[in-house]
Amino acid sequence: MFAGSSAIRAFAPDDEFWNSEPPEKWTPEQIEELTSKSPWAKPVRAKLDANAPLSSAGGLRRRGYGYGGNTTGRAGANSGTGSPKFAGVVRWASAKPIRLALKLQFPPSLDGHFVISVSDLPIVSGHGGQDPSTGEPADTYEGLKAQTSLQVKGQEPIQPGVIEPDKNETSTLYFGFLPQMVQLDGDKIVTFSTTMAPLSVKVKFELKQMKFKGDLAI
Repeated sequence: MFAGSSAIRAFAPDDEFWNSEPPEKWTPEQIEELTSKSPWAKPVRAKLDANAPLSSAGGLRRRGYGYGGNTTGRAGANSGTGSPKFAGVVRWASAKPIRLALKLQFPPSLDGHFVISVSDLPIVSGHGGQDPSTGEPADTYEGLKAQTSLQVKGQEPIQPGVIEPDKNETSTLYFGFLPQMVQLDGDKIVTFSTTMAPLSVKVKFELKQMKFKGDLAI
């Protein structure tokens, strides 16, 4: 289950701090705003149905919850009685202001991709095959690729060619999409959706709001 935030205010991009102030002067509070509730970051809340069947190999990964598979990530927003609820965030992580704010360095496999990240939600572990260098089970995420898309209104949806976990932030997955597969310009609305069963996530990014220093930042 998913509920996106409907309370994100209308932005006047030229007046926002990320356009009026240099990145080195951004305060921690400003960085928190930019990376959690901005044109490039959409807060989400999800409720986990622990009885729902998983839709891909492996188990849910989240520290503090016994949902099978590896358990990594931060504790849920509400871990009381009943089904736990999780607060997460979906970011257009390859956008320059997000990369500057979080000092992101992506794996080489994501070079040349638009990168969307999903953080702080239970992550499906896509164990399949072996890592040839270690002999350990490898995360292939093939099932998750098939259940994830990026779609511009009026265009066919595309699936990620690459999914990578963040090696430093274990509650984050990166989804890489090839730019040549989609046309992003003008006032288009782009929808990212993924199903990490039993969770479904769907958020919309408005390109006309995603301006950094006068340029589209994606």
